[in-house]
Amino acid sequence: MEMHQIRYFLAVARSLNFTRAAEQCHVAQPSLTRAIQKLEDELGGLLLHRERQNTHLTELGRLMLPHLERTYVAAQAAKELARGVSKGDMAHLRLGILETVSAAVLAGLLESLNTCLNGFDLTLVRLPHRDLVARALEGDFDLVFLSDAVELPERMRSWSLFREGSRLVAPQSHPLTRKTSIALDDLVGAEMIDQISCVDHERFKFVCACKDVAVRFRHHVQGTDELQRLVRSGFGLGVLPASVPLIEGLAMIPFEETIPARSVAVAVVAGRPFQTATEACLRLARSRDWDDAVRLAPL
Repeated sequence: MEMHQIRYFLAVARSLNFTRAAEQCHVAQPSLTRAIQKLEDELGGLLLHRERQNTHLTELGRLMLPHLERTYVAAQAAKELARGVSKGDMAHLRLGILETVSAAVLAGLLESLNTCLNGFDLTLVRLPHRDLVARALEGDFDLVFLSDAVELPERMRSWSLFREGSRLVAPQSHPLTRKTSIALDDLVGAEMIDQISCVDHERFKFVCACKDVAVRFRHHVQGTDELQRLVRSGFGLGVLPASVPLIEGLAMIPFEETIPARSVAVAVVAGRPFQTATEACLRLARSRDWDDAVRLAPL
């Protein structure tokens, strides 16, 4: 299939009128009709029914529409990316990052982006999951990096990048650090620090409740830095994703049981055009070897 065939089909799908679609595409109607017929031959079925004044999508057309829309948007973004890179245009990139996603893991991605683009302005904001999604929908971010623990709205499209498990965080002098791994039963009666508005932490608490592990969450904090500092000061134990770098004086211990691993994904709001830096960042993120990035994140 060719891009002009997809463009013509999308124009008809929007207007449901071959004449208006041809005018919008600045092409003769017979040429538009032939191009769509070739696209139908390629896909193996009719995309549109023409019944006098009632043009409408077939079932195949309805199924193909979102895929062809994404294909066309991606092709246009690729052209814009190539044009912008060749011209050396400055581009702005606004990234929203879930507060429990390690900046150390994303560092390599940003370094690669800085190398492949001639220059760009970067804005990076860390937020809890709910705020991150809300501000993305409002247009504050071009891309967001978040967890799969909560289902995204239909308006957002995401690609999974890597999976990682949780670890117990304790002072290096704590008796549990002598173990190579710990069972949830080792935490019965332990005081732990709760991370407010953290969907991954809520998942851990749910597992404890399902296994009847009575853990006391006495203190409550917002971010991972605050959690670590309270742990180091003896306020209790904590749980963090495995890739989060630790501050001095702390240790991470893996769990013996299978704690549900989270998937970290990159997401966009569907239908918004990509700028040069956004397209480049998304392509690099999807092609990157994240297993190495997570494994080599400093602890």
